[in-house]
Amino acid sequence: MNEVTRKFLNAGNTVVSNYLLSHFHQLGLTSDELVIYLIIEKQREQGDLFPSSKLISRETGLDESKVYELLHELIQNKFMEIKTVKHADGKNYDQYNFDLLFDKLLQSADNETETKKQQTQKNDRETVFKQIESEFGRPLSPIEYETINQWLTDDHYAPEMISLALKEAVLSQAYSLRYMDRILLNWEKRNLTTVNQVQKEEERQRNNSSSDHNSNQRNVKADLNGPKIPIYKISDQNR
Repeated sequence: MNEVTRKFLNAGNTVVSNYLLSHFHQLGLTSDELVIYLIIEKQREQGDLFPSSKLISRETGLDESKVYELLHELIQNKFMEIKTVKHADGKNYDQYNFDLLFDKLLQSADNETETKKQQTQKNDRETVFKQIESEFGRPLSPIEYETINQWLTDDHYAPEMISLALKEAVLSQAYSLRYMDRILLNWEKRNLTTVNQVQKEEERQRNNSSSDHNSNQRNVKADLNGPKIPIYKISDQNR
């Protein structure tokens, strides 16, 4: 192994959150501030918890005055703080701490998830409206819009359950939300909250119906094939 390879391997690796790399601009972190963070994180993994501004300047290629400015901005914008920690030797040492940065990062992730959830709910809501209007062959009235919103928001019926209730109503040629509401209430009373549960229940009922039908058929056949009743000729009784 040559000297260059040895240096490369001995330098080790710094683990960085991919989410941070993808979202640091959204957090308000500048590219230079991100580089400062990366250098501090690299030094931390090597045991240096409070690298000097001179070292950071050398590692980043930034002027030392610029490094001071960026460190101040990181603290002022609540991405970083300097904490004093007592080490095993009993002495107090300063160290850079980025818990605030990751609090912001986690908050950003939560907000992103919530935003996607809200967008999905909005899309599902619009899909339900369009499906019902399409099957009814007319625009929905304001009251009907309110009813559907209540199904989704207050009753927490899943959009796919509403779509299934619509299908059942159409098959019965009952183009009304009142009919759909009765279907949804019936499923709710029977604790059927998913399409899969409804389908399994319908299959179970079909099987029971088929079983009852077969049982009745067997009973009828048994009656027809019952015990033989002897047939006597009237003339035999006089012998």
